[in-house]
Amino acid sequence: MVKINYAELKFDHLVSFEKDNTVFACAKENGSGHTRLFLVFDGGNGRVYTRNGQANSWEELGGTDRDTIIGYIIAAKNNNIPVYKINGSHN
Repeated sequence: MVKINYAELKFDHLVSFEKDNTVFACAKENGSGHTRLFLVFDGGNGRVYTRNGQANSWEELGGTDRDTIIGYIIAAKNNNIPVYKINGSHN
């Protein structure tokens, strides 16, 4: 599991896949400058994954980590970051 410093995340943009209610989110860690990618299913009511580039895989987040990311994405939407809407699905 990749270690994410949630306090340092700043979201750049979101891509909303309207057909399957999935959100792809891109954030940067202010301290390290690492890019963090998240995939949120079912509009935040489903599973949340983060991309682990070193392992070339997606890792599921659960519990408070999942809830934290969903909260950050909601806050990012309210702070008027770019949200790109696509009529298709994520796959």
